[in-house]
Amino acid sequence: MTAKRWKILFIKDDQSMFDTSSKLFAELFDTVDFVQGREEALRSFDANSYDIVIGDLSVDPKELGLLKQLQDKKNEQCIFAFVAPKDTDKLYGIADLGINAFELTPDQLEQALETIAQFNPYEKQV
Repeated sequence: MTAKRWKILFIKDDQSMFDTSSKLFAELFDTVDFVQGREEALRSFDANSYDIVIGDLSVDPKELGLLKQLQDKKNEQCIFAFVAPKDTDKLYGIADLGINAFELTPDQLEQALETIAQFNPYEKQV
């Protein structure tokens, strides 16, 4: 487990099934910037440096295009996508883009955050 606390950009959806008010964000990460929508995400991404970007695709998996756009801007950017169980079929396509993905139900959010907090975005994964 890493002792480093990461700076996170969390791209949320206003209809998300995930509770982004969870105290665990502040406990696990150094900074978490919550943004909503493409314009706000791009503006924040361009203005700041993040260790990890998390995209909530639980409502609209088509927002994967935004995550791909961010990855194209910074090829080495560590990106995670949260996908609802109904969209399991999209996991392989997301992985093919080089984006890490979690299939989550709302009650699994904290477990996923704990896993991401332990992840070192600067180490090459095998």
